Amino acid sequence: MTERLLEISKLAIAFPGSNEPTYGVREVTMNVAKRERLGVVGESGSGKSLTALAALGLVQPPGRIVGGSIRWCGRDMLDPKVAREVRGKEISMIFQDPMTSLNPLMTIGGQITEVLIKRLGMGKTQANKRAAELLELVGIPFPLERLRNYPYEFSGGMRQRVMIAIALAAEPMLLIADEPTTALDVTIQAQILELLTELSNELGVAVMMITHDLGVVAEFCDRVQVMYAGRVVERGPVGDLFGSPLHPYSSGLIASSPRVDIEQQALRSIDGDPPAHADAVPGCPFNPRCPEADDKCRSVVPPLIELAPRRWSACWRRQESMS
Repeated sequence: MTERLLEISKLAIAFPGSNEPTYGVREVTMNVAKRERLGVVGESGSGKSLTALAALGLVQPPGRIVGGSIRWCGRDMLDPKVAREVRGKEISMIFQDPMTSLNPLMTIGGQITEVLIKRLGMGKTQANKRAAELLELVGIPFPLERLRNYPYEFSGGMRQRVMIAIALAAEPMLLIADEPTTALDVTIQAQILELLTELSNELGVAVMMITHDLGVVAEFCDRVQVMYAGRVVERGPVGDLFGSPLHPYSSGLIASSPRVDIEQQALRSIDGDPPAHADAVPGCPFNPRCPEADDKCRSVVPPLIELAPRRWSACWRRQESMS
């Protein structure tokens, strides 16, 4: 069995509500193995980024983890001391917007060397040398000169490369990439994905790719986990899920995405809007938008069940048809 690095089990994250807690994430289970590239997809508000922040011990009040477990190489990441030791060293994260994530008042070199000095204990000279090597690794020309530049002196694609360099500085085992290509044009997106693929292959870094772009998942990931309204509704190998999705929401996402391998007359959107939180509707959270929903779907939350080898789905209709 492939060795697992990150194991999240039945994670629940709640926020204070007027009468009772509001769940942003509920019963979320996922894992990432060594050298694996896992895609986590879903609409905005589905709990993707919140789950990633929980894995790093970065859920901020008033939000709090109220259930489940998060383990990193067997260690309890719900222990703040363990989370501080792991975060930024063994697990790193590329945040969504490089312009707002980078400090505009610090040079690029200062932001990279800060990680090297504080997390790896390097001296200033050694850290500067390593920072230049990291910029070269991510494809930034004239790295020694660019260390003295500020974020505003870089293009969007270059800033994203800097974010990747910072994330790789402490040589992590897992890289969490939260929408790393969202604000970039398609040409730069392709370059960033190619860079992440090369780094994953050459350095053996596992990657959790959080995105709403199914094209990114199809190109980059080995396995995919689909989230909806704070819950996991399907998981499986990328090829299997795209070829024969086992949840109506996954089918809807695929049908609403443009494809270049077949001729499409028109894209089909998913009717309606996603619920505000995990318990906003009774039963299956997707039932108000699902053309296949019946009375059971509207009253009972379906469990996530393995319907075929490595194929999991939380859909009563699919579970009944395959039982």
